[in-house]
Amino acid sequence: MYLMKEVDVFKALADPTRLKILECVREGEKCICEIIPLTGKSQPNVSQHLKVLKNAGIVNERKDGTKSMIKASNDKIYSVIELVKIFSRNLKV
Repeated sequence: MYLMKEVDVFKALADPTRLKILECVREGEKCICEIIPLTGKSQPNVSQHLKVLKNAGIVNERKDGTKSMIKASNDKIYSVIELVKIFSRNLKV
């Protein structure tokens, strides 16, 4: 039986914009103001995606003055993403 938290993580990873946000912070913490242009999405759209990632526990946000800083809560999430990439390449469709 799967826990809701596990389901939330998979749901959060099931969106290209959220994966792009995670790639943006792969090398370390970034300000939301740096992430928005890298996604090509609007600020409200990125904020909604960040909310999903935060609710799933995948990213953390902290304030640095007026800036909102984002980072992965655990770098192991990138191993999960890489495994899914390998798995999906080997699917027979």
